[in-house]
This record gives sequence, C-alpha cells and structure tokens, in this order.
Amino acid sequence: MHFTGGSFQPRGETACVKIVQVTRLDVRYAETDQMGVVHHSHFPVYFEVGRSEFFQQYLCHYAELERQGLRAPVIEVSYRLHSGARYGDVLVLQTRPEWLRGLRIEMSYRMTRNQSEGELIATGFTRHALLGPDLRPARKERLGGLYQRVQEVFGDGESG
Repeated sequence: MHFTGGSFQPRGETACVKIVQVTRLDVRYAETDQMGVVHHSHFPVYFEVGRSEFFQQYLCHYAELERQGLRAPVIEVSYRLHSGARYGDVLVLQTRPEWLRGLRIEMSYRMTRNQSEGELIATGFTRHALLGPDLRPARKERLGGLYQRVQEVFGDGESG
C-alpha cells in the first residue's frame, strides 16, 4: 500500500518528491529482548523491508536492478528510537525518497504504532551508493533508462 503526500514530513529541504510507501509490520516474539521490547538491531532490517517494497512499487524489484547492472548498498544508516515496540504491535513504516545526488541516494523512514498517525516509534535514514556490477561507481550512460527512472522517482538533486 502507498499514498502520495500525507503527514510525513521530509528530513531536509532537498526532498524532491512526495511519494511514500507504507508497509505494515507485525512484531514477532523473536524480535523482542528480555524486557519485551523490539531490540534496536531490528530497525535497520525493518527499514530494508520498507525500502524493498518502495523499490518494487516505484522502480523495480531489487533483483531486477541487479540484473540490469545496478547495486545500491547502504553506506550510512542512522535512526532514533522514540518509543518501544512490543510483541504483537502492528508497526506502520513510511518510506520515502529524499534525494539523488550524482550516484548517491537517501531514503527516510518514519515508524508508528498501529496507524500512520499513531505513537511515533522510530525515525531514520539510509544513504546508498549506486554501483555497477564491478562494485565501482555506476556509469550513468551505461544505465540508460534505469538511471532516468531513478531520477524521476528521486528527482535530480544535483544542486541540492
């Protein structure tokens, strides 16, 4: 499920589009610690779920990106926990593209409990390098239409 616009505000002024992928996640018992709350190490994994769904909805399945010669490894991740999530909670993760700068992209995340306007659980971002199959910076001209599609989704934030 996804929507356009909404209450999710971009982290910075360079956000270029207003699309948001909404992903619902059920907290599993195995994700909680002895205190009964989700261990902090699971939040980057939750972000990956939202990011994968975003790519599939707005670009293509990540496996297809790789077949077309593009990799997008995480080069930076940051997040803040605002409240604890517990076993049985339904988390709503909003994932949005923030910017494209050359061969780097940033995605941001906002997680709430039970609904988009529910209690804030976590916020964060990931940054990714766009690499070719040789794990060196991708060549835009070799990606052709794929890079153009990334620009359409993320905007061209070269000056941002």
